[in-house]
Amino acid sequence: MNKIHIRFFSTLAVMAFFINACAGGNPFRANDKVNVQLSWFPSVEYAGFYAAIDQGYYADENIDVTLTSGDPTIDVLNEVDSGNAQFGISTGDSLIIARAKQQNFLAVATIFRKSPLVVFSLQEEGIEKPSDLNGKKVGVISPDLSTTWDVQFLALLQSMGIDRNNLNFSTIEDYHGANELTSGNLDAMSGMFATNEPVMANMEGNELNLIYYQDYGVNVYANTLFVSEELAQSNPDLISRFVKATLRGYQFAIENPEAIAVLALNYDETLDLTFQQEVMKAQIPFIDTGDAPIGSMDESVWNSTQKILLDFGLISAPIDLNLVFTNKFIP
Repeated sequence: MNKIHIRFFSTLAVMAFFINACAGGNPFRANDKVNVQLSWFPSVEYAGFYAAIDQGYYADENIDVTLTSGDPTIDVLNEVDSGNAQFGISTGDSLIIARAKQQNFLAVATIFRKSPLVVFSLQEEGIEKPSDLNGKKVGVISPDLSTTWDVQFLALLQSMGIDRNNLNFSTIEDYHGANELTSGNLDAMSGMFATNEPVMANMEGNELNLIYYQDYGVNVYANTLFVSEELAQSNPDLISRFVKATLRGYQFAIENPEAIAVLALNYDETLDLTFQQEVMKAQIPFIDTGDAPIGSMDESVWNSTQKILLDFGLISAPIDLNLVFTNKFIP
């Protein structure tokens, strides 16, 4: 081969190299390093993040991701506000309250498009609708009914015209399946995710009745993916790439529920595999509702959330919800 041919093929190789770079495989681009502050301990609740790491979806977008587990002592909003994390997971109502306090965040996707919150009871109790709770001993999350889960339960009662004084509230002590119900300590448990305690209770042979909050107009986003307003303005490209990869991860999880449960054990080896598999299957209809792209959010849900906050005096005046959430990053 003469020098002309060598130069010709060398030029082709260089051109191919740069064409590949422009197509997304840029070898000169340093990966963005991102920390995600999760809202709770490891579980398949965060399956999409696990899948996006394992399947290389974040790598495809030139992002190195670190997942930081949550616990009751961690304030996710403060972690994002301080810059310790670029992305966080929190509830939709908390973001509205933060905005009302001039702490500005932007929800860019949701994990659950529909609320998984339920009141659940043993079938033998005959509690099938909210009015059946009158005169019953109902478990709540906090004694002062101050958590988002308790406020949403009170909103459910209010929506049905039920006087809260007709119920006997008691703080839930045991979150394992239906233990509080089978022991006779409680008649029903409120503020539970249909994808968690009821799944465990069913696995242990208990037959349950579930009252879904969303069926009675209470549909607050339980797990929103959010960023600081500063990041939204300074680096929207990073957000777009991160959301795209994360939702690819959730699509993988939906299509491979048993495989993704195995991945969850990489983050906590003490997790029960069978339980995680059943939880993942139970999550699918809340993640993929079939009426809109996964991850996308509905304005009606945000309006409903704000109304609850106004009704219970948790914010003093309505805010512009366009400043709190956006679907522009949803593929």
